[in-house]
Amino acid sequence: MDEAIKDTVIPFLREIGFKGSYPHFRREQENKLNLLTFQFSLSGQKFVVEISNCPIKGFNPGYGNDLKPSECRVYYMNKRLRVGSIKNGAGYWYDFSKEPLFGDIYMKKAKEVIANWDEAENWWANSPFENSIKPE
Repeated sequence: MDEAIKDTVIPFLREIGFKGSYPHFRREQENKLNLLTFQFSLSGQKFVVEISNCPIKGFNPGYGNDLKPSECRVYYMNKRLRVGSIKNGAGYWYDFSKEPLFGDIYMKKAKEVIANWDEAENWWANSPFENSIKPE
């Protein structure tokens, strides 16, 4: 699955302005950072793509020092979305445990992330970061 993500999804992310390294990415917008992370399940062959917004200059998560933009992660943010959840239901996971009769399940799931991309862009555009930072 890692290989399919790295060969298919990450080049797509780079094309649309994302920086960072697998599994954490960020994209600067006019007044915020779009954050994205890939997270794999410990209990099965599945993963989520979680997204959130963050202040463009970074922030303080409520403990420790201020985080620079390159240090900001989705898991620091309270308000976030799993890409695919709007279309497929809350808490959507990309399950790659069942091999299809035709095709590569890993590539199929990587392409599904891209197919759900409009959901991510709409959410980022309409979800202000001011309400997404975990309270101190």
